[in-house]
Amino acid sequence: MKSEIMSGIALTAALCIVASGASAASLTWSSYTNSGSDIAAAKADRAVIDDDNEVALEDFENFTPVPFTNGSGSGDGSVGDFTPFTATVGEFTTTAGDTCGGSCNQPEDESLIRDSSKFGRYNTTLDGSNWLDSNDNAAINLDISGLGMFDSISLFLMDVDDVGSNVFSIFVGHEEFNISSEYSSATLPGNQSDPDNADLFLISITFDSLVDSALISFAIDDGDGFGMDDVRIGSSVAPVPVPATLPLLLAGIGGLGWAARRRKQA
Repeated sequence: MKSEIMSGIALTAALCIVASGASAASLTWSSYTNSGSDIAAAKADRAVIDDDNEVALEDFENFTPVPFTNGSGSGDGSVGDFTPFTATVGEFTTTAGDTCGGSCNQPEDESLIRDSSKFGRYNTTLDGSNWLDSNDNAAINLDISGLGMFDSISLFLMDVDDVGSNVFSIFVGHEEFNISSEYSSATLPGNQSDPDNADLFLISITFDSLVDSALISFAIDDGDGFGMDDVRIGSSVAPVPVPATLPLLLAGIGGLGWAARRRKQA
């Protein structure tokens, strides 16, 4: 059954966005178990959140996954896509950690693409297989720019902070939203003080005005991994469509200018 974190109250704070001016951001999140019915409920809830105009979506399906070796965390680092890489929603980078736990591949200082459920992390894309794994590092960072104006970000996280009293925070610019601080006051799936293995989290970030760039960081205590999938950038303002006749009009104006110059030269 869905567990509403924050009791419907969004965390809101002022922050500086590397954009055309400052904007205030709010972050809401909800947790679900990894059962089929709960995952379906999470996707239904997300459809309600994502009711604006889609600017970009990254499901990681066009990347090459890093294979597991003998079912363990050790894999061949020469095969597959590791960060940094540029995706449809921006550039992903990794903040390296000091501890490579039992669920990491070499090279251990980069996040990576996986395509099989492992360590409580899994794909959330319909008919998809890939997802982004933190590889037990300290943070996954997303630099959003060059997409045009936007004011919403949504995504799924899996297996957040399931090994004890670690700290999981989402930084939007310089503002920290400490999700872990809400664990003690929330009823999570499994009725534990920390999320169960493989739980699913729906994250929604909104800005109170349109921005043209943002830096998001998903940070966790060292040695505990998590997964990410289906990152979406949205805008409450629909793009202005270009009339089909506009190219013809511009071509006509250019032709008139060319003809005028020819007459002047004659």
